[in-house]
Amino acid sequence: MANHLNEELQAIAKVFPEDLEEWPTIPCPTCMRGVLLPDPDSFVDEETVTSKSLQSHDEWDPEWIQGYFQCVLVCRKATCDRVRVIGESSVGPGGSYDVQWEKLLRPTMFFPALPLLQSHKHCPRAVWERVSAASKILWLDPSAAANRIRAAIETLLDDQKTIREKANPDGKVIRLSLDSRITTFKRALPQHAEAADLLLAVKWIGNVGSHEDVLRISDVLEGVGFLDHALSLIYDTNHSDMRKRASEVTARRGRPGTK
Repeated sequence: MANHLNEELQAIAKVFPEDLEEWPTIPCPTCMRGVLLPDPDSFVDEETVTSKSLQSHDEWDPEWIQGYFQCVLVCRKATCDRVRVIGESSVGPGGSYDVQWEKLLRPTMFFPALPLLQSHKHCPRAVWERVSAASKILWLDPSAAANRIRAAIETLLDDQKTIREKANPDGKVIRLSLDSRITTFKRALPQHAEAADLLLAVKWIGNVGSHEDVLRISDVLEGVGFLDHALSLIYDTNHSDMRKRASEVTARRGRPGTK
């Protein structure tokens, strides 16, 4: 199943154009189905004082321009909350021959935070809370967000009754690493082997986020996509229901069944 939400978030992770009508599709965190549109009257873009002061420098060029922007986003559904986005603005080379320079907008925070999981209906509440905590800081600190996504795996394994501790040969109780817990989960529930492999990939991304400040937003979103699919494989019973119905249709050779 294609993860359209993750595709939209990956587009948001790239810079926004100055033209509000060209902004990427932004999902609504209230209804989880609508699209947020920027309110042109609310858009503000202001160059920083430091950036303005540098314009008198002999070597100044437009790429030195730095600022901040803010805007209110509105869902097509009138009952949904309005979302505020703030971020950084800069100037870079134009993307075509007739545009030498263009304004670039990079979001650093959405409030309320944007949804990250397409499979939210099948996600345990405790896991959802960990992912929601990550979504609040994703655009500002991807590495910290990756660490919170890693914590969501621990919570998922708790929900699946995968042990956290065991006694070693000396009788001392030790805490299992996340690697060991994923392996235990995979052995105990071989029907979820594919999901376990996805969780292992998410764990590695989370490890990098815990020890290094090198992750990009797109890297974290890739891990979120893996987690999203793993949640769907584990908790969405529609998969097994569809396989069962397909087997029944095959057994009937396509002829209509009795209701």
